[in-house]
Amino acid sequence: MVSDMPELPFFPKYEVEHIYDNSLCVVWFESNFSQAYYNVHKTNRGSNACTLIAVLMAAKCHKHNLIVHYPVNGLNMSLIKLFALSMLEGNQIHESLKFKNQLKHINLNVPEAINFGGPDMTGIVEWKSEVFMQPLATSLYENIKTNWRLWLRSELTRENYTLYIILVADSRTILFIIQLKTETVTLIDSHQHSGDKGGCMAITELPKLKYMCHWYCDMLYKFYRSMPKIYELSFLYFLSSYK
Repeated sequence: MVSDMPELPFFPKYEVEHIYDNSLCVVWFESNFSQAYYNVHKTNRGSNACTLIAVLMAAKCHKHNLIVHYPVNGLNMSLIKLFALSMLEGNQIHESLKFKNQLKHINLNVPEAINFGGPDMTGIVEWKSEVFMQPLATSLYENIKTNWRLWLRSELTRENYTLYIILVADSRTILFIIQLKTETVTLIDSHQHSGDKGGCMAITELPKLKYMCHWYCDMLYKFYRSMPKIYELSFLYFLSSYK
């Protein structure tokens, strides 16, 4: 449970939908619950903190030993609380870096986000990172699946049951959390999607990852008319001795 976190500005309202014959659970948050709005100022300030938010979310899930099951009987509220805290901290860090003129580019890459992420980044390791010059819609699933199989064959899985995958495409960063113990995949997206849709999450069972990848690519086109032809995947884990 997440009991030692600061008070949130508000706990978000959300809607849940089960699609693809109940193969994918999608959670849409209210419009004010996105990286653009959810900050200590409680105003729409815009935000380019998505990569920071992704690595912070990974770190907090590890720190709190968060276990995600497919939500048959309701969502894990701790998952939402950690998402909220990651947005608050990510926005605060990014704003501070911008104020101190420490940003080489308005959008941080993954190593930069880890470097600036603070104490939560202790024990984080980037297992590998790769840029794919391929259409996202037709290659995302295969590239995640291929690297997941490589991960399973490595000795690292003896002490690490969770792999965190950061996707950067069209200047947007999201997080995949693959948990071996529960055989689930969770997608975390902190961006604003429309006037009435803020950030979102999606959860599926590992054998149905293809549905999640298909849904995400469709969503990118629906809300942003985005069809990325190049993208990056970074694969992260945490040393088991750090919590």
